[in-house]
Amino acid sequence: MNQETRLETNKPENSKKPERDTALRDHIKARITRKPNRIIKRSFIESAMCNHNIVMLLMGMLVFLGILGICIMPKQEMPQFTIRQGACVAVYPGATSGEVEERVAKPLENFIFGYKEVNKKKTYTQSKDGMLIVFLELNDNVEDKDAFWSKFKHGLQTFKASLPSGVIALQAVDDIAETSALLITMESKQKTYRELNTYIDNLKDKLRHIDAISNLRTYGLQNEQISIYLDQNKLAKYGTGPFKILNQLALQGFTTVSGSLDAGNLCLPIHVDDSYNNERDVAEQIVYSDPKGNIVRLKDIAHITREYPKQNKYIESNGNKCVLLSIEMRSGNDIVKMGKDVHKALDEFEQTLPDDVRITTITDQSKVVSESVLNFLRELLTSVISVIVVVILLMPRRVAEVSALSIPITIFSSVGLFYLFGMELNTVTLAALIVTLGMVVDDSVVIIDNYMEKLGQGMSRWHAAIAAPREFFMSVLSATLSISLTFFPFLITMHGDMGDFVKSFPWAMFIILSISLTVSILLTPYLQYRVIHKGINSRPKPNARKKPLDYLQMGYTWLLTRCFAYPRITLLTGGALVAIGAVLFAGLPQRMMPIAERNQFAVEFYLPNGTTANKTAQVADSMAHILQRDSLVTSVTTFIGQGSPRFHTTYAPQIGGPNFAQFIVNTTDNDATDKVLNKYADRYSDYFPDCRVRFKQMDYNSATYPIEIRVSADSISDLKKAAKQVSACMRDIEGIHLVRTNFEDPLPSIRVTPDYTEANRLGVNKTILSANLAIHFGDGLPISTLWEGDYPVKMVLKSENDSSLANEYIPVMGGTTSVPLRQLAKITPSWHDGSIVRRNGVRTISIIGEPMRGYNADKLADKLGKELSERCPDLKWEMGGMPEKDAETLPQVISGVMIAVLIIFFILLFHFKRISLALVNLSSMSLCIFGAAIGLCITGYDVSLTCVLGVVSLMGILVRNGIIMLDYAEELRRDKGLSVRDAAFQAGERRMRPIFLTSAAASVGVLPMMLENNTLWSPMGAVIFFGTLISMVLIATVLPILYWIVFDKHGEYSLRKVEG
Repeated sequence: MNQETRLETNKPENSKKPERDTALRDHIKARITRKPNRIIKRSFIESAMCNHNIVMLLMGMLVFLGILGICIMPKQEMPQFTIRQGACVAVYPGATSGEVEERVAKPLENFIFGYKEVNKKKTYTQSKDGMLIVFLELNDNVEDKDAFWSKFKHGLQTFKASLPSGVIALQAVDDIAETSALLITMESKQKTYRELNTYIDNLKDKLRHIDAISNLRTYGLQNEQISIYLDQNKLAKYGTGPFKILNQLALQGFTTVSGSLDAGNLCLPIHVDDSYNNERDVAEQIVYSDPKGNIVRLKDIAHITREYPKQNKYIESNGNKCVLLSIEMRSGNDIVKMGKDVHKALDEFEQTLPDDVRITTITDQSKVVSESVLNFLRELLTSVISVIVVVILLMPRRVAEVSALSIPITIFSSVGLFYLFGMELNTVTLAALIVTLGMVVDDSVVIIDNYMEKLGQGMSRWHAAIAAPREFFMSVLSATLSISLTFFPFLITMHGDMGDFVKSFPWAMFIILSISLTVSILLTPYLQYRVIHKGINSRPKPNARKKPLDYLQMGYTWLLTRCFAYPRITLLTGGALVAIGAVLFAGLPQRMMPIAERNQFAVEFYLPNGTTANKTAQVADSMAHILQRDSLVTSVTTFIGQGSPRFHTTYAPQIGGPNFAQFIVNTTDNDATDKVLNKYADRYSDYFPDCRVRFKQMDYNSATYPIEIRVSADSISDLKKAAKQVSACMRDIEGIHLVRTNFEDPLPSIRVTPDYTEANRLGVNKTILSANLAIHFGDGLPISTLWEGDYPVKMVLKSENDSSLANEYIPVMGGTTSVPLRQLAKITPSWHDGSIVRRNGVRTISIIGEPMRGYNADKLADKLGKELSERCPDLKWEMGGMPEKDAETLPQVISGVMIAVLIIFFILLFHFKRISLALVNLSSMSLCIFGAAIGLCITGYDVSLTCVLGVVSLMGILVRNGIIMLDYAEELRRDKGLSVRDAAFQAGERRMRPIFLTSAAASVGVLPMMLENNTLWSPMGAVIFFGTLISMVLIATVLPILYWIVFDKHGEYSLRKVEG
């Protein structure tokens, strides 16, 4: 076996150091003081050796910059996503869902589809009673969404003129794309909403001093109103009607320009004081007078009171009324620092609040980011220490010192460049640092190994230190490029949020590996010159003590000998393992973006169309009490009639309605979230009658529904018939529950059909009739607004008489008399569609299902697709949900991998200058498949995007090892005249140590990432850990055999045998 031996000189030990230093100084001095007219051919490696002080100073500056960067760089959990979603809402009071579809949805679709930025396939409209909601999604290539929304809003205002006059509002809602950095509730049992409003305004004033905050939005506020309840009997007594009162009060509250007075050199504007300052002023308003001086005040015919309107949407925190403050961050800032500033301001502000008012933070992205980044930094530190320990254990002490020193230098220098280039410190860039640890060690190990070999051959330390990196420069350069460039194709092929996710990964890998290459070529030669004085002796002493690597070398030599004895079996075994790996990969469950680990989740409640907010609240309160009794649940925030703001990047806000409610449930930690969901999700999904309860765990997939089948047709009856068939199939598949459609249940209503002959005779038109019914049976008619400082108080006209619809008296003949409604109109019960959905301009019904806990949505959807094809062969349908999203992503990923393979091939071709050698090395990449598949099978992770990135990293590592091995084999054939078989055998035997060391370092480096059990990054750790260890054995045995068989023209097993 090999053994280290001392070279240089035989002088006593104590005389070596001065001589060494003198020799180095003399050599540098001689090189620098040469005459300028002499042509000096000095390599940049030798220049770095001579100017080592400058090199070390520059590296020291980068390391310092990296340490500084870790402290002050902007930190995020994930890269900045461009949310390409928005909405457009049209309000058309009194119109049915069918009328809204015909009169508003169709023309608005034509207008929207005129914008090339809009993704027509994913944009859909939902027509409801009196309202249209358009859910817009922009194309994946749209980067500047703000420019689009600005253009769209401007065009929308012009377009509104072409809609029916009854459409009172048409508005684009783009703020649903903004993700809240923090959601804060202010709750109280005793305080009124107005008092809470005052406190929240004071808090907003305090928070506006924090520069990183972009927007502060308030939700759940209820403003007071002055309700005027008309007494119909008194109105009849005085011979007046609601419309006279309405006109009188509206005119009193109308503010208009009062002119100005020109007084010489001064222009004095004229201001008329408001008629209404409080409800007493309203009550004293004269609404009727006659020539005799008789007057009727409003208080004589109506009951005036200040109250809160009927609550159709509101927010509660732990059962108490509350208001919600959403804090959004300006991009480019450090969310962790912003979070600290916000919490400091909250702590100070809370001291000024009454005891009954409590502030609670229900979502805090700054805390999530801080914990995530700290966890990754902890993993990175653990990985670095682990790799250093492995290097020290497996290598001689002085060799380990040089190799280990290159790791922190490379890591901190890379972070320094991240900081210089304005990159964020997030899980993607930190993952790149962890993944590259083995490759960083590899650069130094290859150079040091060659340096020690040259020392063993008798070369001086100075010349060996220069010759070793120079000899392997092209190999290391090609190997580095084969890894660092392979991720760049994903920047071209990946689009949308997936493209946003991987955007920084290729750049991070490129920077880290470039720094590693620079360190190994410019700094490592000087460090090894100063530290390592012994080389590898080709003639080891017979009685020398064996080290662990020596035993490993003996075992590998034995295995390689067996492989060379049976080359065909070796290759067939390698090919079979690759095939088995491919089969295993194909059978693994797929989920391109996994579940997000959070200490919170959402719960959504869907009740039948037409359900009141009170009924919805009763169901929601029952579920809230059940959850609050669980010790793992810390808080439950309830949204009745509305959805929460976007508190997670991929969780889009729900528009809501009286039949909808939502929870944000906070738990003690991430593991508690899984436990609570496992306990309650499946059990309570259908627990309440006529209510579907959806427990939604946060994830990184932006699909609206997990499992969705879409059917398009012109006829609603055909759509509903198809929906029944699909729903039946869904319910028959184990693992799918909460089956429903997005066409809401038919809505019961009452249709009033006026007798226009009679109505015209009595002077009643549709507007008068609708307004009277709104006063009696609706929320009233707004008259005016009374301002109390900056607080608006609406005045609303209502009726306090309680009568049936048919017997409701309608003022006629200018309000001088009244007749019952049945005399004017026909009243009949009616049913119409609760909502009508159109996608891409065509009526489309979505049949939706949810996977039960523990089931994979893609697997269930695949089973559903097969079932539908068998049971409904004539039905035309398309798959939506998560499978659709993954199906869109997969071709992008495959394209990226194929281009990466092509890039690697050209790098190999550039390096070897021979297609045959390039193809042999390229074929070794396939050996990573088996190890990666085994890793996923053992750990139980799904195939995800990070898993694919891990496979690409493995491909680069294998190509890197292949380049070093084949280069050495070619060198042996060229310089020593060895046969192909002997060159292949010795190359495998000689390069086993660096391959093993780098593989061990890479595996140990990602071990903390794998053991962290992080749903996003642990699959990548598992792929690299198992893949590197298994592939190491395969490449060290299969590649030498493949090289021998391909290039031995005269051998028994040659593929290129030459006759005679």
